Amino acid sequence: MAETRTHRGNVPAETSSLVGRRAELGRIAMLIGRSPLVTLTGVAGVGKTRLAVRTAERHRDPSAGFTDGVWVVELSAQQNGDLLGHEIAAVLGLREQAARPQSEVLADHFADKRLLLVLDTCDHLVDAAAALLGRVLPEAPHVRVLATSRRPLSLPGEQVLPIEPLAAPGPGATGAAVRLFTQRAHALVPGVTLDPVAVARVCRLLDGIPLAIELAVRRLRALSVQQIAERLDDRFALLVGGSRTPLGRHQTLRTAVGWSHELCTAQERLLWARLSVFAGRFDADDARAVCADGWLTGLPLADLVDRSILIAEGSHYRMLDTIRDYGREWLRRLGEEDVLIRRHRDHRDHGRAP
Repeated sequence: MAETRTHRGNVPAETSSLVGRRAELGRIAMLIGRSPLVTLTGVAGVGKTRLAVRTAERHRDPSAGFTDGVWVVELSAQQNGDLLGHEIAAVLGLREQAARPQSEVLADHFADKRLLLVLDTCDHLVDAAAALLGRVLPEAPHVRVLATSRRPLSLPGEQVLPIEPLAAPGPGATGAAVRLFTQRAHALVPGVTLDPVAVARVCRLLDGIPLAIELAVRRLRALSVQQIAERLDDRFALLVGGSRTPLGRHQTLRTAVGWSHELCTAQERLLWARLSVFAGRFDADDARAVCADGWLTGLPLADLVDRSILIAEGSHYRMLDTIRDYGREWLRRLGEEDVLIRRHRDHRDHGRAP
């Protein structure tokens, strides 16, 4: 008689297809095989959760080696790091043991288990997650953790995989970003006619960020693709109307990027706002010349890279347009826009700034 296979865990059903990302899925699977902790990082809305859930689904079959199941713990609503262990225990169905630290309970439970634990949205609980996993993982040789966060957990042995936006196509070209827009558009508005040049333009203007593309598609109920492209100079006002599902928590692009902003320190927020005057690449000297003053003497550039706000390219940095536009809004609110534009212009005129 054939062996009966059972699937243990709580992997949520996906409500829509995942477009592209084959290379990323392969890379994640390889890293899970090598390391007890893999962390997916990347800018807001880039699709870290979708990749984590798809990876969890791919590893549900016991033939993948996780005979004790694949478990997804969604943490966006948990604000208290002290309760992280309790959150994980509740998902696993473990009984409370008031007389013992929760980290000890989990370490004992995981010691002889073969399972994959997905910790989704650790951004605001990084310190707590690092402390808990630092205690648990050394005692659990066959447990693997896949975390999603906008910054690494910085634990020994952690493998960090930055998730990039979908490649933004040239005019009229196809690619994953255009396929995503097209598939979602035909699902939402059957029979809709799409101008491929305008679709490619929208995808480029939105930096290839999947959340932004999906929110843009929702505007097709009222606007043409060309009209959407023309209105993306105020993308945060236009891109609203997401869904409240486990795979799409953000209802607007502003809330997605705003979550990153909330997690930054005051110095990081100020630097983010001031760096928004750079339209292209810049280096540390450019940033210091334009942004530093009595209010901002230190420049936490590396911290903004860790938080997926800046993209490091060798000795230079850049921002995605979506991130820069959000920073520019804050620069305007701070009343510093004119001053920073003047500093940038003066620096540029001396042959330095982009």
